[in-house]
Amino acid sequence: MSLHVVNEPTNIKKEIPDMTYYFISGGLPNNYGGLTKSLLLRAKLFGEESKKKTSFMTFRFDVEMHNKISELYKNGKIDQEYTSIINLFDDFLSKKTKTKRLYDEKLELEQIKKQAVMGKIAKTVSKLFGGLKNKLVITCYTDGQTIRYVDYMNDAKQVIKREEYKKNGVLALVTYYDVQINKMYLQEFINEKNEVYLDKHYVWNSEKKDVQFTHFTWYSEEGERTIKDEAELRQYWIEYLQNENDKPKLFLVDSRPQDKHVFKVKKAPSSYYAAIIHNKHYGDTKYQIKGRYKEVFSQMYNLDAIFFITEEQIEDFNLIAGEQETFFFTPHTIDKPLDSEVLNVPSEKYKAVIISRLAAMKNLTHAVKAFSLVVKEIPEATLDIYGSGEDYEKIKKEIADHNLQKNVYLKGYTNNPDHEFQKAWLTISTSHFEGFGLSNMEALSNGCPVVTYDYDYGARSLVTDGVNGYVIEQYNVEKLAEGIISLMKDESTHRQFSEQAFKMAEKYSRRNYMKNWSYALNRMIEVRKEKELLAKKVGQKALPMTLCNESEHQTKIEISSIHNEAGEQVSLIGLDRKNKAEIISVPVHNTNQFIITNQDVQYEKIAANKTQVIDFYVRFMTNGKIKSMRRLSSEQAELAKNVLFMDSGYKIEPYTTVKGNFSWKLTEPDEE
Repeated sequence: MSLHVVNEPTNIKKEIPDMTYYFISGGLPNNYGGLTKSLLLRAKLFGEESKKKTSFMTFRFDVEMHNKISELYKNGKIDQEYTSIINLFDDFLSKKTKTKRLYDEKLELEQIKKQAVMGKIAKTVSKLFGGLKNKLVITCYTDGQTIRYVDYMNDAKQVIKREEYKKNGVLALVTYYDVQINKMYLQEFINEKNEVYLDKHYVWNSEKKDVQFTHFTWYSEEGERTIKDEAELRQYWIEYLQNENDKPKLFLVDSRPQDKHVFKVKKAPSSYYAAIIHNKHYGDTKYQIKGRYKEVFSQMYNLDAIFFITEEQIEDFNLIAGEQETFFFTPHTIDKPLDSEVLNVPSEKYKAVIISRLAAMKNLTHAVKAFSLVVKEIPEATLDIYGSGEDYEKIKKEIADHNLQKNVYLKGYTNNPDHEFQKAWLTISTSHFEGFGLSNMEALSNGCPVVTYDYDYGARSLVTDGVNGYVIEQYNVEKLAEGIISLMKDESTHRQFSEQAFKMAEKYSRRNYMKNWSYALNRMIEVRKEKELLAKKVGQKALPMTLCNESEHQTKIEISSIHNEAGEQVSLIGLDRKNKAEIISVPVHNTNQFIITNQDVQYEKIAANKTQVIDFYVRFMTNGKIKSMRRLSSEQAELAKNVLFMDSGYKIEPYTTVKGNFSWKLTEPDEE
């Protein structure tokens, strides 16, 4: 496999291509994690380093979006000159509207604020507006001052309507309730001009005993539109953006739940669609695709690029999909200048530190268990754990169960992780899995060696066992403790590891980060051109199969003629219909024949993903690994009804699809 490697100076275009960049996530969480941090940093660096403008696209309705954006600009997380954060509701639906009507039923909130005492608001309001038929109840944001909701109540104290406000006092959403069932039946979305631009409709579901969403009505500039779901709304927006002008655009999806909304849009000629992989994609085995990743795999051949932050994960994607010319290595970076002076900061010999979310995937109870063994050997050893999360009580209990209250401390949030890593002797990483391991990279940039479990992904990308830390067999608590003890006792090894840690961090400098993205994006453009040229050479129509001889042990397929004047490598490929996992790959035999034996079928992939249908293609590949595929037609060949592959027990039924193409239906042995 050929991968671009950081620090490789030759044949790398330094300029990020001149495109419009859309980085896509579902929303902007209040307490965002590594995925959102990565997206924000990418947008920031594309601007600061390459002067390219980017848009952070969000889809979810969020009354706090304006405040969140202001905070990001204020805190310097993104550069307002180069990056805009845009939202489906705020920046498209609410603006591209003829509107249903003006909403003029709300009370002036300033009047309520002036005359009502917060905390006694309900009684005060009823006096102020005694002439109104309905009473009001006010709910504030956490500051106790800014109004969040205004609930309109009937005489039976039932909510009949709720007005929802942004923090700047602008009305955003009105919800109407059916008092017979105490459930909503309609929501009206309000823009800053007080116009109703979108309705969301609900009906009662007697079976589920709850209301369910039925459809949207969008009052668009072109007229009233009935829209079946939010996916359709999102697709309207992407279609609008990509057709605004002919300038090249990249729609890069960071969040897997958004894949199904973006990748099903018909791609404009000037648009490029891509995904970046942040987390582990496989389940119980490396052949089993996790549910949220199925859309990426199913769209594999329609995407212009898939970007990876570790080389190990590219290898594992190859196990399922085969090598693809659209896979690119674009690792994370350290968002700060590297300073070798960190190596001169004195470290506390018996002090370990962890800076992490206290989440289940981080498996921090193992760090505590290992430390119970460490203190038996080194009683003065300490471990400071910084962070917050849902596993706080679980970790606290683990500390108490091992009587480690004087050795292991839950320290809460730190706003100076660099300082903590610099004064610590080492850091510990015990995750079940990671996308990369940003905390480990931060530790290395401060000359702090890492003792880590060998998880996917990032452990071995960042830590070379015996060079800048120790990589321990996953879940082996005793070995983890041994690594910690060994490093705490050995000052000479610690000094060497610390120096090598800093050298590893240099690999992830800003300069190298931009090099990798520049290479990947320029190559993405070249690959699409090369694929289009190859597709013209080999044609687009399905290739007719003239012969299909099948026995219990092999299938022989013959094609009347394969026109291959350019001399490409030709193979027969069998793909899982749902996720495009590569199940079969056999080279051409005697210029126009393909022979499939039991050994050519990857039953592990079939079993892992419960493959039901395999579709067949003829693949043409150049020496530069550029591929073009043509569907295999079976209209001209007589097919056997059933064939049993005895080695596997699977029953295989060759058939011709409604479009006249060749496929296999699979039946598992236990389904007989």
